[in-house]
Amino acid sequence: MSTKKKAGFTILGLIVLYAIFSVFFQYHYFMGTTVDGYSCGFRSVSKTKELIKEDVKNYKVIIKERQGKKETIESSQIDLEFVDDGKLEKIKKEQKGYAWITALFCPYNYENGITITMNDKKFNEVYNSLSAFDENKVISPVDAYSSYDEETNSYHIVKEVYGNTVKKDKFQPVLKSAVLGLQKLIDIEKEDCYYNPLYKENSKEVIQANKTLNDYVKTDITYDFDDRTEELTGKKIHKWLYESKVHSVEFNKKKVEKYVARLAKKYDTVGIKRHFTSICGNEVNVEGGTYGWKIDQEKETRKLIRLIKKGAVKKREPIYEHVAKSRKKFDIGDTYVEVDLGGQHMWFYKNGKTLVSTDVVTGDISQGRGTPTGVYYILYKTTDYTLTGQGYASPVSYWLPFMQKGVGIHDSSWRSSYGGSIFTYDGSHGCVNTPKSAVAKIYENIESTYPVVVHW
Repeated sequence: MSTKKKAGFTILGLIVLYAIFSVFFQYHYFMGTTVDGYSCGFRSVSKTKELIKEDVKNYKVIIKERQGKKETIESSQIDLEFVDDGKLEKIKKEQKGYAWITALFCPYNYENGITITMNDKKFNEVYNSLSAFDENKVISPVDAYSSYDEETNSYHIVKEVYGNTVKKDKFQPVLKSAVLGLQKLIDIEKEDCYYNPLYKENSKEVIQANKTLNDYVKTDITYDFDDRTEELTGKKIHKWLYESKVHSVEFNKKKVEKYVARLAKKYDTVGIKRHFTSICGNEVNVEGGTYGWKIDQEKETRKLIRLIKKGAVKKREPIYEHVAKSRKKFDIGDTYVEVDLGGQHMWFYKNGKTLVSTDVVTGDISQGRGTPTGVYYILYKTTDYTLTGQGYASPVSYWLPFMQKGVGIHDSSWRSSYGGSIFTYDGSHGCVNTPKSAVAKIYENIESTYPVVVHW
């Protein structure tokens, strides 16, 4: 056979083969055709539908969760169905049989060519019953934070907890879309549908908070109360500190205030009940009055917080609202005036020695003007003063007030006798009437702020 004839038969064969394939692909999808991921090449529309229906019937989606857990939703649980809406026929109609050869060079991929439906009510029921939402199994995310170790008096960073709390509202449409797209696997993590901690162990805010906390608990303050001390260390301070939601270090001010209030209760002496040994040897109890120590709690609280922020290590006295002559537990000291109302006697005790001992006349108890008991202090001292009140004006040579309402120690030239029971019928308006020579000596040896103890 000649070469020309051979070429003619070959061309004829190719034409016949092309025609056969053209007829075949008139009723079948081109090779390499995919519809929504389904391989439909060389299949007819009816066979493709059978494949999809079978796949829908056996469909199940695996939900991949944290901690290696998995859950499955099956087609039968949600009434998953293939809808024969003519889309597959339309795709096939677009593929002209005679153009089959183009598929050799350009694959045909179609999207949204398959319609799947489900029972929304059943889907929601199945979705809400997933183990991923079981309150007994859900672990909330926790930010990294600083934890205090009492043994080492220091803070260390506790690593964040990712937990397994799903963003329920966000994940629902994602899962639904996956099911309708016949997706076999969906990973909650990859879909960014978990709640995560905002701050990790390497977050700059967490690291800075840890450093600040450790600086604060280095504080070591010793309060000096002369014959007593009170130490404040990080082991107490850490209870006043906390990290905010944005990991700034904050003080629980009420706890600091409570600590300062306890200091005040323990060491303040203004008005407290004192057990007192009289100069004459009697044991007496006296309370009330204005003499003593009183911590300024508001100012001390503010100062203490500032010191902690500096990590101070120091010995200090608190800020006082009121001070006395001695800071020892017995703060009256060894220089004071004592007035015994029952004995109508007064002593001036200086540097541990009795300098003055004299009878006096105190407030008239028959008129309800008795001299108040308590521990007071000399407000100031002056000479040539006139005492005034309702119906009287009395000039005195020495005036040493110890109460703001005008009660004090002074000479009384109008009296010729002192002591005894005079105060029960002819006493003063509340002051301590004293012989001039005695009050003069007290005046010369006493200064303002020195205590005056008045008792029965």
